[in-house]
Amino acid sequence: MPINFPDKLEVQLTNPPLEEVVCQIRFPIILRIAKEEPSDLQERIRNRFPHLEWEQGVRLQIPGPGIKAEPMAEIQPKIYRFKTSDEETAVSIAPDFYAVTTSNYTHWQEFADALQFAHQAVLDTYNLPYATRIGLRYINRLTLGNTNSQTKNELFSLVCSELTAFLQGEVWQDTEAMSSLLVFSDNRAQLNYRIKYEQVDGLPNFVLDFDYFEKGKLPLEGLIERCDNYHQIIYNAFRWSLHDESLERFQPIKDEEQK
Repeated sequence: MPINFPDKLEVQLTNPPLEEVVCQIRFPIILRIAKEEPSDLQERIRNRFPHLEWEQGVRLQIPGPGIKAEPMAEIQPKIYRFKTSDEETAVSIAPDFYAVTTSNYTHWQEFADALQFAHQAVLDTYNLPYATRIGLRYINRLTLGNTNSQTKNELFSLVCSELTAFLQGEVWQDTEAMSSLLVFSDNRAQLNYRIKYEQVDGLPNFVLDFDYFEKGKLPLEGLIERCDNYHQIIYNAFRWSLHDESLERFQPIKDEEQK
């Protein structure tokens, strides 16, 4: 399907329903990152991202049917995460990607500032040639609490009926979880829109998950301008998904308050 959500002017929200925002830039693997600790990168960003964590995964290779062999464990390269003091925003680096993530999103310009800061630091440290994938993802979670709703039906009423129709039938009344994926594309990119209903601690949750990305041999110059366009497309999809009056549940900031 083509991407043709109506354009909307952004309204800043005091309490946006965002669970997580992620921008990830993938690039051709750099062995230096796999072999050494990113101490130079840390020196560039640690005043803003002082807290360091890392993880190292293990991937199991399971033999196919009929093959007599033991599963083999393959150690994955470390992923380093530099976090802010409140640990709500992080810069991650691995041999083939870096990412900026936050669980405390306020507005696009603040996130874009952190992205630009991390982007420049990674470029200066590792001299990346180009990106192979650039993606921006917004995960929104609507709950009874953050929407000030009393019932599941009231929660559903905030969202476009096209997205909740499959949950409105009598047969689905006791459903604990359901999800669907809509795929939109334009000439250069793709938007994966995941819609999910689930019960958490017995209470209804409705998730609107937007993942917009490009693949190819992508230049790293003008990254923020590129991601600004991603953000606008995702925001248009988000606004289409909710009735205009539903924004009041998240306390929109008036123009004079934003100045």
